[in-house]
Amino acid sequence: MTLNAYFDFWMDTFAKSGRKATTCINYKSYYNTYIKNTIGKKQIAKITKADCQRIINEMVQDGKKHSTMSNLKSCLNIVFECALDDDIIIKNPAKNLQVPQTESKKRTAIEQQQIDLFMSYVKNSERYSYSYPAFVSLFNLGMGIGEMAPLTWDDVNFKENTITINKTVNRYRKADYGFTMAVASPKSKTSIRIVAMNSVVRKTLLKLKMQSVPPAAKLPYVDDSGNIRGQISGFLFVNTSGKVWNEPGFRELIKRIVERHYKDAEENHTEKIENFCPHMVPHTYTSLAYSAGADVKIVSQNLGHASTSVTLDTYAHLTEDKKKEQEAVAQTVRIS
Repeated sequence: MTLNAYFDFWMDTFAKSGRKATTCINYKSYYNTYIKNTIGKKQIAKITKADCQRIINEMVQDGKKHSTMSNLKSCLNIVFECALDDDIIIKNPAKNLQVPQTESKKRTAIEQQQIDLFMSYVKNSERYSYSYPAFVSLFNLGMGIGEMAPLTWDDVNFKENTITINKTVNRYRKADYGFTMAVASPKSKTSIRIVAMNSVVRKTLLKLKMQSVPPAAKLPYVDDSGNIRGQISGFLFVNTSGKVWNEPGFRELIKRIVERHYKDAEENHTEKIENFCPHMVPHTYTSLAYSAGADVKIVSQNLGHASTSVTLDTYAHLTEDKKKEQEAVAQTVRIS
């Protein structure tokens, strides 16, 4: 039996037990990218630890992220452990693989001036103003696309001025699940949270609610295993086709807006907007909150982090910048 044959058997028989469907999808993606056409063709009993380590070493040379290599290692380890339990192999060749700590890309925030320029352009654009409420919510609440996209009017409480974040939009393989997009529970319990709306978000959403927008297509609501348990409708934000956003689509929207503005700026000799990634939004939110003196615990809760230590680890350099600011203030106050 080849590793490819056993992997297919493992996916059909064991993978979905106790794992989220999205995890299984990621495993399959990693496997197909790095294993299927390499050691996947070998007989599973003849695969050595050196074979597996070479895959990791090649990923290092290609500049792959540490998280990608760790996820692949985890996938291989689980598959080989299962084969070990089935007495197909006598030793797990993926055990104790060396995954080097590659240098991670420094997180950067979007400059306030760039945000103002971008938001002003979107708000006043005939072509893109429909997406303005989505960007207002995204920047002011510091959430990801997957959390912003499935927000429904049931999540908005205008009396309490709060928004409940309790679901996410995920992509699925149609060949495996019968659909490509669905709403599911968030990645962790701490991701479920209630955040306060500021006056800008409240005003924008009230205006959006009063508009006669055609209802978006419904999306299935699935459990962790990818089984359909119902349908969700009443989404706040949709694209021009009336469909719910996903991350690739929203990323493409940002790209189109930036490119359109670039052409206008070239003609008018005005400042240009720099392209940005949606993953920069939570970092920007944190940076602005820290600059305003927000408590780290509140920021952590708003971002849905498991604890303040996660926030501090993720944005360690912001904490250091804050410390330097405090030290600078301490030096300016001298009473003798």
